[in-house]
Amino acid sequence: MSNNYSSDSEHVLPISGSQPGQSGVQNNMPDKAQHVDTPPSSSVSAPETEGKAMPRRLAPGVVLSGGRYKIEKLIASGGMGAVYRAIDTRFNRPCAVKEMLDEFNNETERAQAVEWFSREATLLLDLNHPCIPRVRDFFAENGRNYLVMDFIDGHTLAEILDLKGNVIGVNGARGVTEAQARSWMRQVSSVLSYLHSQIPPIIFRDLKPSNIMVTGRDEVKLIDFGIARTFQSQRQATVIMTLGYAPPEQLHGMPEPRSDIYALGATMHRLLTRHDAANNKPNAFAFPALRTLRPDISPAFEQVVMWSLAPQLNFRWASAADLERALINLPPITVVPPLANPVQGRGNEAGSGGQKQGAPLTPGINSSPSLTPVRPVSSPTTGPAAQHITTAMGHLTGARIEAAHEAIKWAHTLEPQNATVHKIFGQVFARRTPPQPDLAIQAYNRSLQLNPSDAETHKLVGDVWYFLRQNPFQAISAYTQSLRINAQDFETHDRLGQCFEKTNQIEPAIREYQEALRLAPAQPELLRLRLYFSLGQLAMRSNQWSVAENAFVQVLILDAAEPRARFLLSQVYEREGKLEDAFRECSYVINGPLGSTPAVQQLFFSLKNRLGR
Repeated sequence: MSNNYSSDSEHVLPISGSQPGQSGVQNNMPDKAQHVDTPPSSSVSAPETEGKAMPRRLAPGVVLSGGRYKIEKLIASGGMGAVYRAIDTRFNRPCAVKEMLDEFNNETERAQAVEWFSREATLLLDLNHPCIPRVRDFFAENGRNYLVMDFIDGHTLAEILDLKGNVIGVNGARGVTEAQARSWMRQVSSVLSYLHSQIPPIIFRDLKPSNIMVTGRDEVKLIDFGIARTFQSQRQATVIMTLGYAPPEQLHGMPEPRSDIYALGATMHRLLTRHDAANNKPNAFAFPALRTLRPDISPAFEQVVMWSLAPQLNFRWASAADLERALINLPPITVVPPLANPVQGRGNEAGSGGQKQGAPLTPGINSSPSLTPVRPVSSPTTGPAAQHITTAMGHLTGARIEAAHEAIKWAHTLEPQNATVHKIFGQVFARRTPPQPDLAIQAYNRSLQLNPSDAETHKLVGDVWYFLRQNPFQAISAYTQSLRINAQDFETHDRLGQCFEKTNQIEPAIREYQEALRLAPAQPELLRLRLYFSLGQLAMRSNQWSVAENAFVQVLILDAAEPRARFLLSQVYEREGKLEDAFRECSYVINGPLGSTPAVQQLFFSLKNRLGR
């Protein structure tokens, strides 16, 4: 049995935003590291704790506050505090008594700790939400401060993961069911929405499995508000976090409400997979897509979680309220296997591409900014600057970016009002290392002022937003404008479909992929494979079974040995009531590399029983 107080100590980094030379202040929460006087961008290591005397604890039977609270037992403890189960003798009800010990190196430390403890009490007294434990009392006695709260009878999510997280995934992954994760994530998003709507917003800052409790009625409770703070605009803010759950902006001392959304996404990822963020590659913020570890997770729920985990703020859910709405509107849970890139392992042929870590899994889509496409400039190259424009284009084709920049500067001195010159400037800025997206947008916009009917430049603007800024919302308008001018451009329809898919606009995405495929007969086979896969997946999500059927059939025409497409096709047939066709396709899959997958076996035996085989 657990309690409503955190005793977790994994990777916690409280960092003071004060300037070097000020006194360090120890946190008033148990099992947390000390404050370290360093700017937020500095590296931090945990302090030494060996050799320190253990703080004194209250014995069972001790009474506090004039005999009102009788201590029953210690239920959590740390270096600077403890939580006890107690009986409120006035009402004969259990309660949690949170104690801050008065053992500090100096008066400054003591005053800071008391101030934090008092802030927690005041904060909780003003809040009213079913997921937040109520504060009953706050008092000081014998040099120590006490907070009396509702006693939460339940387990933390960290404990539940250890006790019940037994759904088997792949590569050692194991976790809770999707239904449980959906319920908990929705409840936590609701309380985060409430906290963030306060004036000023309250940021929890250290959301993780050990700070979320679940009662016997599956009700979520947030615990340990000792590190919750109202949102401050100053850059040098106090930073308290747990590595693996904290987003990049929090690491740099600038948390904001969307930082809690990231932490919630990391919490769900952990509960579903047991994946340790310390193993993320190429960096701590690059979480593997959920369905690569848990094939049974639905694509829709995977997308919700992975959007929460976007390292870039503007690519996360805009608010906890938006996240909660997305969770409420999720389709019913279906069992679907992982959809890895169907062209993986075939080399760097056209159309193959890596999957961006930390984003929803979409086969074959390459979102790497370094691979932003560069096209030959199609505008006429006559006039005084023609030679320099041609030279710059040649350098761009050969990836000699700075040489192209020098050549186009000469062209600009001769023809400063040439739209092509500004377009090439934009391509130079987009391809530099590191890229300069602001300058690229500025150059493209100037080119469009001079030649607003250039579909190619509108498309290049979309590429900057999509590839470099990773903002598909903004890219949509640029790609749409490009297609108004040139509706027959395959690539723009493809990119626009990707943007609609990433922003969860399913119907427009389907239309764009269908149009891209209509224009794609001459495109490489691998590119068409990826398009048909994406179209089939989206059609399944919107219950367009005939569209999905045709898409997966086309995948198999291009690659008859593709087991994922065959299994998805069997699912589509099953939903269409074509049980014989579904059983035939699933029979091929059961004897192939996916045959041991639980989802495949479940569908196979279900179909077998329904057909009386």
